Amino acid sequence: MDNSTIFLIQGATFLAVALFVLGAFALIRRDPALSRLIPFAGGAKEPSGGEGVSVVYDENRHKAIEFLKPFQKRFAQSDEKQTGIVAGRLVQAGFYARSAIEVYYSIRIFLAVALVLIAGISVFTLLPPMPSQFSLLFTIGAATIGYYLPALILSSRISERQTDFRRGMPDAMDMILVGVEAGLSLPAAIQHLCNEMADAHPIITEQFHIIGLEFQAGKSRAEALSGLSRRIDIPEARNFTTMIIQSEALGTSLAQTLRVIADEMRTNRMLEAEKKATELPVKMAIPLVLLIFPALFSVIMAPLMIRIMAALVDPAAS
Repeated sequence: MDNSTIFLIQGATFLAVALFVLGAFALIRRDPALSRLIPFAGGAKEPSGGEGVSVVYDENRHKAIEFLKPFQKRFAQSDEKQTGIVAGRLVQAGFYARSAIEVYYSIRIFLAVALVLIAGISVFTLLPPMPSQFSLLFTIGAATIGYYLPALILSSRISERQTDFRRGMPDAMDMILVGVEAGLSLPAAIQHLCNEMADAHPIITEQFHIIGLEFQAGKSRAEALSGLSRRIDIPEARNFTTMIIQSEALGTSLAQTLRVIADEMRTNRMLEAEKKATELPVKMAIPLVLLIFPALFSVIMAPLMIRIMAALVDPAAS
């Protein structure tokens, strides 16, 4: 390993250790002025309801985020368009806090630094000696994994939530349809849905609860339902939003519209299940060839191989 590579790895390790120590210090350090203000601010808890958030609570909550903010601006949040896309994806994943995007970028930077630190220590102390190119590649790979792993986890969470929403949507349409046919308004039917399906379909309940809150806040039906299609971003949500808005604009029966939506979604769910059942034999071929057939051949051929080996060792025995 040449001197330049060793110097580069040592510098990266030192930088990672320094950032880690400074970040931990900024996280646990308490401002004396804020400590004196706690009795007058009513504690460091976030008040519920419509009250404003305590200044002490905000300061304590964002110390680590404020420490990493220069790195976010420099490496992660320099592109406003990309930042808006990431904010939308965080909403789709169920993170609605105002500081979600800052926390997300902070986690990416912190995890990349932490893995660089672990990789540097491993190269010098734990792993056997290796060429300088592999050491540098190992360190860069650790940083890359640390930076992009949260993005992969975020995509997985979005996909999982979309799948859960798609599976529960037909049942939700039936529940809203029952409420509308019983004489309830659409907001009341949505509230009834949230009360009845909270345990069975939590994602459905969460999204329609947000719609109910937007109704209470004074948003129009079109605006509240359009927010659902942005938060979930699947064809089922967009179709539901479009058909309800068109039903209101054209003055058609809401119950009939909901019945059509429910039937269509139930049919799509059945077709999706049939599609997965059709793909099952093809997907089973890989584990069948790689795992089951070798084990079966081993069991069948083992006695024959034993007899062949015995015959080769002692021909008189055969």
